[in-house]
Amino acid sequence: MRRLCLWKPHVKKNVPDPHLPRIPQYEGSPGWLLLTHNEANQPVAIFVDMKDRQTVLPILLDERLFSDTVFRVVQLEPTVFLVCDIRYLNGRCVYERLPYTDRRALIETLLHEFHGTDLAALISYNDVPTTAIVRGWEQYDERPGTMGVFIPADE
Repeated sequence: MRRLCLWKPHVKKNVPDPHLPRIPQYEGSPGWLLLTHNEANQPVAIFVDMKDRQTVLPILLDERLFSDTVFRVVQLEPTVFLVCDIRYLNGRCVYERLPYTDRRALIETLLHEFHGTDLAALISYNDVPTTAIVRGWEQYDERPGTMGVFIPADE
C-alpha cells in the first residue's frame, strides 16, 4: 500500500479563490485509511497517521471495498473518522480521474451503501459533531488531480 499511495497532503497553503466554496478542515489527527488484505488474505482496515503510525481498526464495511481503497481521513475521536477525500478505490486512482465534487459524491454513496457505524465510524461532513473545532478551510477547483488550497481559520 505504501508503494501504491504516497502519504502526501491534498492541500497546500496558497491564495484563496473567492469564487470557490470553502470546505471546513477540522482539528484531529489527519491520516489515511487503508482498506486492504493481510497476509492471511483477510480484509483489514488500517489507519496511518501523519507520523506513519499504523492502527488496525475494527470496522463494519462491505468486503468488496477492501481491494486497496485509500481514504484521506481525520480522526476526530478514537473511533470516529471524518472521510475527507478518496485517493484509490479498489486499486484505481480516482483522485486523478474525478474532480473533488465527484469524489465527495462517491464517498457519500460508499458510506451510505456499504458502511455500518457500530465499531469504527466513518462519517461525512454532514455528520460531523457540533463539538468539532474548525482548524481552517479547504478549497478545490473542478479539475481532477489538482491540489486544494488551505486557508487557516484565523485569516
